[in-house]
Amino acid sequence: MDDQKRKNLIGERIKERRLALGLSQEDLQKKTKIKNTMISNFENGKREPNLANIAKIAHALDTTIDKLYFGDESSSFIEMAPNLGMKLANCICALKEEGVLGGIVKDEYGEGETFIRLHNYTWEVTRLIKSLDDFNMSKETYSDPDLYVEQLKDSFANSVNRKCF
Repeated sequence: MDDQKRKNLIGERIKERRLALGLSQEDLQKKTKIKNTMISNFENGKREPNLANIAKIAHALDTTIDKLYFGDESSSFIEMAPNLGMKLANCICALKEEGVLGGIVKDEYGEGETFIRLHNYTWEVTRLIKSLDDFNMSKETYSDPDLYVEQLKDSFANSVNRKCF
């Protein structure tokens, strides 16, 4: 994730949480002793809060630093990985631990495409991948592509969670 996108996401999360609590920027300034202009810069993605400031903001908003930096805390171990390779490794390990991924399957001749065996949720994973493939071929037609992807992920998660209970 590039720096500007990260700043924007952190700012959006701060603002979203502040508004959910019914606080103004001035209220947050009083609770944190961080200048209004600085809070505005954070919320608008112009600046990224340092550790001391994000800790003050998290405390004032009764949330965690992880929630402000990464959103869903359950994905923070993936998002905080320093590079794509480590993000993929974290995802694969988590899926193996949950019993979702199995072994590697090759065609009968040991050539051609390699497939990963899914032990559980095959239909859900296939549907998500197909939906993402379709989306990627026509993403410019979506008014809010990020929202659509979030909706796909929510639908997938709900489908998997229904099977768990």
